[in-house]
Amino acid sequence: MPELVLFQGVVSKFWHHWFPPQASGAATMAATPRLSSGTAMLACAAMAVLYVGMLYFPCLVFRLPPARTINEHYIRRFACSIAASVLASGICFWLLPVKILQNFDLPAALAVLGIRRDHLWQAIFYPLLLTALLYLGPLVMAALDSTSDSDEEDEAKVEEGFIQGLYTKITVNLWSLTADIFAWRNYVVGPLTEEWVFRACMVPVLLCAGYSPLKVMLLCPLFFGLAHLNHYWETVYPEKRNHGIAALITGFRFAYTTIFGWYAAFLYLRTGHLVAPLVAHVFCNVMGLPALGDAIESPHNKVIGFAFLLGLGGFVSLLHPATSPALYNTNTLGAYAMKMQMESVTRSG
Repeated sequence: MPELVLFQGVVSKFWHHWFPPQASGAATMAATPRLSSGTAMLACAAMAVLYVGMLYFPCLVFRLPPARTINEHYIRRFACSIAASVLASGICFWLLPVKILQNFDLPAALAVLGIRRDHLWQAIFYPLLLTALLYLGPLVMAALDSTSDSDEEDEAKVEEGFIQGLYTKITVNLWSLTADIFAWRNYVVGPLTEEWVFRACMVPVLLCAGYSPLKVMLLCPLFFGLAHLNHYWETVYPEKRNHGIAALITGFRFAYTTIFGWYAAFLYLRTGHLVAPLVAHVFCNVMGLPALGDAIESPHNKVIGFAFLLGLGGFVSLLHPATSPALYNTNTLGAYAMKMQMESVTRSG
């Protein structure tokens, strides 16, 4: 399957960029660019504009009246996000220099975008564990706070049984999430469509244009951050806040979405699996931004601070080994072998 080899070659290219091998020919491992850099940048910009613009498509193009309920509003946006993802996939496949749809081979086409069944549990578990280390402080704070329940709640837990009570709490929360439109936005539709467009569709296009993996990792999240600037208009008009506050909120959102985008692109390039940045995205949305004020005011602030530093140290030390392409791909056979694979794929395209 040459398409899968293409993606493995892309992952290997990034691997050797960060850990230069001893082989003398490794520096020429990258294939000859098949797209111009301008075409790739224009395509990524079009995908970003398309993703944001589609959110306003029903009212601006179809002249539909404003949604009457919050659920109707987000259901419209879900449909628009999915449509934008499909269109972005079309742009991506149209530009890629491989004939992935020649034999209607859907698994091969999805493999180019990082949708793969092999090494799936590694792509879920290791990035999730790595991301959780960044939130070790908040996780410890949440665990300590949960031990401070009232006596009545503790007695109820004893009467009900701890395991049964925990099972009931989890099932009730999960059931409530299925009816929560914000949960669908934050944990399902938002992460899935954003990772699809801004990672799965953009990264292969930029790599095929000859951008180095480091440049791809830095450039791609800028489109992701810019796609969130529409919140400025939504903050000023529907929420009726002044321009200064709207600019501050939007600038902060642009900063943290760009930083997360760097991390997500790093995971995607290193693992070759879209599920890796996807689980990190969902986990970050579940946890939110760390409540530093609550951590400082907590009576367990020293323990929480130690947990935060421990998690940060663990994240930094495990970032490269936990994302080693050898954990997620079978054919990481060294610089010379991957150079041959990349060259064979580009010749076949």
